[in-house]
Amino acid sequence: MKFTKTAVAVAIAGIAATPMIASADTTLAGVVEINLNGTDADGDDLEVGTGDVLFGITSEHELNSGLTGYGSLRVDLDRLSNEGAVDISTGNVDEEEDVTIGSVGTADAVYVGIKGGFGDFRLGEIPLAVEYGQVANDIFDVGGEISGGLSYVGTFGPVGIVGNFSPEGNQDAVGFGAKFGIAGFSVGVGVEERNELTNFSIGGSFAYAGASIAAHYWTQEDGDAAIAADAANGILPVAADDAESFSVKVGYGFAGVTAALTFSLLEGDRADREADQEAVRLDLGYALGGGTLLSGRITSETDDRANTDLVSYRIQLAKSF
Repeated sequence: MKFTKTAVAVAIAGIAATPMIASADTTLAGVVEINLNGTDADGDDLEVGTGDVLFGITSEHELNSGLTGYGSLRVDLDRLSNEGAVDISTGNVDEEEDVTIGSVGTADAVYVGIKGGFGDFRLGEIPLAVEYGQVANDIFDVGGEISGGLSYVGTFGPVGIVGNFSPEGNQDAVGFGAKFGIAGFSVGVGVEERNELTNFSIGGSFAYAGASIAAHYWTQEDGDAAIAADAANGILPVAADDAESFSVKVGYGFAGVTAALTFSLLEGDRADREADQEAVRLDLGYALGGGTLLSGRITSETDDRANTDLVSYRIQLAKSF
C-alpha cells in the first residue's frame, strides 16, 4: 500500500482531533529567503531570486497513556530557485546548481509519529539512516528524501540508532544508522539499500569553544539488478555505476557570527564515462536578531566531465517567524 502526503495529512488531523489528549502544543512557523545570485560564467547576469519560502505546522499532544503523539505539515510556497539539482550521472544532489523544481503550494515535511521512553516511531517523511555518517556537508549528498516510509529513532545514553523502511511502491529502501557522542566528539555510520543501490557513509566531528571540524566519507554501489536495467535500456558496456565522496568542514561561531570552509570531492567510475567533481565553499553568516539572518556564500567548483571551473556567489537575507 502506498503512502501519500494527503493520507498522512489526514492522519495529522486525526491526531489533533483524538479525545485522548491531556495537553497540546501547536506551533506555526515559516521562513522567507531572498537571494542575490551570480557566477563568473560569461553572460551570467546578477539576479535577485528566492530560496525557501514556506510555512509549516507542528503539533505535539501528550496522550493519557503517557506517550506523545505529534505531526508536521509544511507547505513550500515558492521553490523556483532551489539549490539542489540532481546530478543525472550519479544520482547525487549538486547543491551549487540552481534549477526550477516543485510548484507553488507543494506539501513537504509531512509526517506523524508517537514517541516515549522506548524511542520515536514516525510515518510519512522520515529521517535518513545513511546520513548518520554524512556529517560534514551536503554538497554531494549520499541520500535523497524518503517521503513515504516508517522509521524508528532511539537514544540510549551517548548512543543513538535509527532504522527506516520504505515499501517498493514508494522509494523501496531500508536503512540503519548509529552514532556515538561524548564531550564534543561524535562519530556516525549509516547504510542504506535503495532500488538496488547500496549507500554507505561514515564520519566524525569535534566541537569546542565555538570551533568545529567534521569529515565524512561515503560510497554508492550499483547492484546486479541496476546493471541489468542499464543493459535493458541499451547502455553498453554494462558496468556498475559506482561513486565515492570525501568531505571536510571547519567552522567557527561567536556572538551571532558564523564562518565555515568546506572542501568536498566526488569521484565516479563507469566504463562509458567518468564523473569527478571538486567543490570549495565559504559560508559566512550574521544573526541580526528577531529571526533575521544575513549570510553569504562563495563556491568554487570544478567538473572534470565538462572540463569547467565555475565560481558562484550568493548573498541571502532570511526572516524566520
